[in-house]
Amino acid sequence: MRILNVDDRDENRYLVEVLLAGNGYEVVSVANGAEALVQLQSGPFDLIISDILMPVMDGFQLCRAVKENEDLRHIPFIVYTATYTGPQDETFAMKIGANRFIVKPCEPDVFMDAVHDVLRLAGEGDASQSTQPAPEEEVLKLYSERLVRKLEHKMMQLENEAKARLKAEEVLRQSEKKYRSLYNSIRDAIFVFDMSGIILDCNQAFVSLFGYQLNEIAGKNTAVVYESEEESRKLGGAIRDHVDTSTHLYSAQFRKKDGSVFPGEVNVSFLRNDEGITIGFIGIIRDITEMVRAEKTQNDLELQLHQAQKMESVGRLAGGVAHDYNNMLSVILGYSELALQKLKPADQLYSDLREIHKAAVRSSDITRQLLAFARRQTIAPLALNLNEAVQGMLKMLRRLIGEDIDLAWRPGIDPLPVMMDPSQVDQLLANLCVNARDAISGVGRITIETDEATFDAAYCADHPGFVPGDYVILAVSDDGCGMDRDTAAQIFEPFFTTKAIGRGTGLGLATVYGIVKQNNGFVNVYSEPGKGTTLKIYLARHTDPAIVTPRERPTSIPPGHGENILVVEDEASILKIARKILEGLGYTVLTAESPGQALRLAREHPRTIDLLITDLVMPEMNGKDLSNRLHEICPQLKTLFMSGYTADVIAHRGVLDEGIHFIQKPFSTESMALKVRDALDRPFP
Repeated sequence: MRILNVDDRDENRYLVEVLLAGNGYEVVSVANGAEALVQLQSGPFDLIISDILMPVMDGFQLCRAVKENEDLRHIPFIVYTATYTGPQDETFAMKIGANRFIVKPCEPDVFMDAVHDVLRLAGEGDASQSTQPAPEEEVLKLYSERLVRKLEHKMMQLENEAKARLKAEEVLRQSEKKYRSLYNSIRDAIFVFDMSGIILDCNQAFVSLFGYQLNEIAGKNTAVVYESEEESRKLGGAIRDHVDTSTHLYSAQFRKKDGSVFPGEVNVSFLRNDEGITIGFIGIIRDITEMVRAEKTQNDLELQLHQAQKMESVGRLAGGVAHDYNNMLSVILGYSELALQKLKPADQLYSDLREIHKAAVRSSDITRQLLAFARRQTIAPLALNLNEAVQGMLKMLRRLIGEDIDLAWRPGIDPLPVMMDPSQVDQLLANLCVNARDAISGVGRITIETDEATFDAAYCADHPGFVPGDYVILAVSDDGCGMDRDTAAQIFEPFFTTKAIGRGTGLGLATVYGIVKQNNGFVNVYSEPGKGTTLKIYLARHTDPAIVTPRERPTSIPPGHGENILVVEDEASILKIARKILEGLGYTVLTAESPGQALRLAREHPRTIDLLITDLVMPEMNGKDLSNRLHEICPQLKTLFMSGYTADVIAHRGVLDEGIHFIQKPFSTESMALKVRDALDRPFP
């Protein structure tokens, strides 16, 4: 079927073309009503979709012209516009013969449903599809009114856009001022040069490093700062060899204005215009004299420190992002679960809500990985026997890696005690085995081993990265593709992955790194291309005997028995969904948006409050201080803390003390029910 798409904006025409073509329609696009009338004479069309405000001839005029033409009036007409001033627009469009009126922006499914519906009715010869146009006098009056309203609306838009442009220009001026200040405050030497190698600009660090003032160096070729012509040619070679990449780092020998020579690293970036054409280059030079002088071992330590600092910085960012997402995911999970409880599997919306819920759960898994990498997930360590913890995961791991891969379990001497949160052992094994599985093409083997080791100071001095002490070892090996040294050096960085797009987030081994570091351990990688990979995790050996922790989960969600619960949360959406969940479980719920309001409620409430559920970080006071204040009013009050990231207020480095009740955001109905029931049923200390 052929559809005529009429819109004066290129991007609007393109979006409609893609949507319609993707659904099997042939699309012809034009920019205004006049062009549309010309196209309509060139061949048959099954549908016209038109904007309203366009140059030469607008959509209203086009609709009238089509409906007044005996040869064209049978073609269905859809008005699709963003210039909507009220229901009168739709009324007028229908009076002049339009079959449907759609306001932009519109969800693709809704838009396509309208297209299908109009075409179906036209094919069935539905009389409602060929509305008789209103009398000419009425049309002219209504058209004038609609056109004036829309022009006024358009003028307001243009005026607002003009104001926005002026504001943007001022922001740009301020941004350029800040850029120049930042440019000159950067400690690395920066110089800008054109396609022929002529230096155009440099920052203050460049002046300090080389001794040239800007007026002395500007206009000269970049060769002036290199020790020799051969060193200068490295720059040209770097540009030629990496023309398709954004940056390139290489080493060279440089000469200052006073003739002294020093070794440096150069990071060359390509400057490209909006069309992607290279118009110049930025070079960042760093003096590495001290680095070259240092011993190889010292260099390794400095590189490790640099890597650790980078990982820490990214970890802080990841933790903050995860916190914000966890708040929103709590709302999505809560409402989707509540909605699913009200529907039957056969209902039309049930499967859609299930997909939303599954996506939210998957997103919460990703934020949990971010928190693990950032070492900001809250944990409750227990004394575990590592062999028993691994043994309990083997069945699940075999399902995870699939039948084509053999999973071998080789436990070391028993027992192997570690102090660790059991869920973190599960996370380590799952991420390591999935990573190993993805490295194997076809049939292969993954081997899990445990052992113990002791390292003294002399051994650690010869092996960078090792720390003296007694350790329990968890090793996961595969016979997959292996990797080179450069790849192995990056595997613990978040979002780094060698997998194809859509096959991995790059968080698996970053999560492993974060968990190991949070438990004061370290990890080493042994790999060669074509020879597989072994990751060995070293965890501090615990001195106390291990305890047995049951892995069974309750078979049903425990209900409430009318207990009074006070929920304190400064995020209104979280407070609302928490109340809905708890009331649905059978509890009596009081809510407060601030600690001050919570204290007033506790004083005025006639009945005893059984449980406080409070966010940790809030205005006025934190959750722990609020709990202490409320205990003065209600001595037998129990507390369940909740947070979207690290629980530093109640934990040391994210490690909970025994007896503290904590729930991590985002929470589901099940996790909230279990945590609340556990907090209420556990005897008061």
